[in-house]
Amino acid sequence: MGYETVLEQLHTIDREYRYLEKAAAVLQWDEETYLPAQGVAERAEQRALLQGVAHDRLTGAETGRLLEQLGSTPQNLRGDEKLPRIEGDFLKVMRRNYDRAVRLPADFVAGAARAEGLSQAAWVEARRHNDFAAFLPHLITMIDFARRRVEYWGFGEGGSAGSVYDGLLDIYEPGMTAQDIRTVFEPLRDRLVSLLKKIARGPEPDVSFLKGPYDSDEQARFNHELMDLLGFDLSRGRLDISAHPFTTSLGSDDIRITTRYFKDNLLSSIFSVIHESGHAFYEMGFPPTIRGTCLAEGASMSVHESQSRFWENVIGRGRPFWEGVFPMLQTHFPEYLGRIDTDSFYRAVNQVKPSLIRVDADEVSYSLHIILRFELEQRLFSGELKAEDLPSAWRSLMQEFLGLEPENDAQGVLQDVHWSMGSFGYFPSYALGNLYGLQLWQKIREDLGDVETALARKNFKALHTWLRERVYCWGCRLDPAELLMNITGKKLSVTPFLEYIEAKYTKLYGLTTSGVSS
Repeated sequence: MGYETVLEQLHTIDREYRYLEKAAAVLQWDEETYLPAQGVAERAEQRALLQGVAHDRLTGAETGRLLEQLGSTPQNLRGDEKLPRIEGDFLKVMRRNYDRAVRLPADFVAGAARAEGLSQAAWVEARRHNDFAAFLPHLITMIDFARRRVEYWGFGEGGSAGSVYDGLLDIYEPGMTAQDIRTVFEPLRDRLVSLLKKIARGPEPDVSFLKGPYDSDEQARFNHELMDLLGFDLSRGRLDISAHPFTTSLGSDDIRITTRYFKDNLLSSIFSVIHESGHAFYEMGFPPTIRGTCLAEGASMSVHESQSRFWENVIGRGRPFWEGVFPMLQTHFPEYLGRIDTDSFYRAVNQVKPSLIRVDADEVSYSLHIILRFELEQRLFSGELKAEDLPSAWRSLMQEFLGLEPENDAQGVLQDVHWSMGSFGYFPSYALGNLYGLQLWQKIREDLGDVETALARKNFKALHTWLRERVYCWGCRLDPAELLMNITGKKLSVTPFLEYIEAKYTKLYGLTTSGVSS
């Protein structure tokens, strides 16, 4: 049998597995947007069944046999060196996926999917009613599933791959350990805390006009107009409402994003839409050569978050962007914004004021929210912290990092959906994404020259082209460190982000340059 035939059989397995995964994702998307409350239990069973079928399709004996026929082993992921490079990349990713999946018992996979469905629904209710105690049993269950998952992969006590938490991080940022992240986060935390203290002594911008009340339907109309302007292909995706904004890919041409609306917070939905659109652009930007295969994924969650954070902050909180977009927003809300000039709005958009809620945090304090969660997750999986003690530990670190303390758990430990999904180890991706994004921005400006003028003219074409040709085209063919080196010629560094953030807010708040950097 020729290698072309073997490859086609392996591609068929991959394609069918992805169809099943996408079908399960449809059920999850519906659960978070439209599912009636009484449908949760049966939906959990549906998801468990589908995930089990998907797992069986990937881990069947045929998959292992085909991989070996092509020379792909745990020691040589890419297989026969005579294969075309893209097929070697396909084998590398397929082998990784297979080796991990085959170590997970089928009943474990189904049980985890069932528990996740129930947990997410419980989180929504617990957050709505500020009832951590009601969510706690589900949280403990999800912690147990997370721990067992990576122990099956060889992490944890008695394993050789690293700590349990290293195993969780490896799901989202391959090859990066907790120690690697601490090395990056420690200087990041110190410099951001220092900058926050200096900004706190400066004059506060007027943000009173952002409080509204802003009609939710009119916000939605603006957001659809904004999505179209930014380049979101509405024939390939849609915008809906959920308790926590998210993006999900239900197919190569079906990318869904969500937001949420507050009448007294105009910026919340706008920046959620820009953030989630950044994720969607990545998903929509994979080339035909990899669409529909296991290569059509982000290089890592940090690289994925680099796209959402880049669009939300570097573009969406930049003055050139609002020079073009603010007049559009004024036409939707003339009673509140008609007399506000662009400069005043730009300053309000970039107000630095520590917030209890991560998704509403400013650029300066945002990464501190992530470092807080990173610290808690490490303690949780080392056994230093019990799940029932998370609310008090959260309040303590929030006070230490941001000088704030939530009045209730809905503002604190219950604010994020991630732990209800078992996504422990995901949070560092957001702060790492900030770092990746700024290194890419440096290269974009170097390659495109005066990109700010194009942004002020509401022209995003060159930016999209650059991202498609330099980032999206690779999918997950390259690991994150390889991708960054391929694009910029440099390793990951905190310096570009810190230089950007300190320069921007030194100017905005009239700080002395010597008083910012340490």
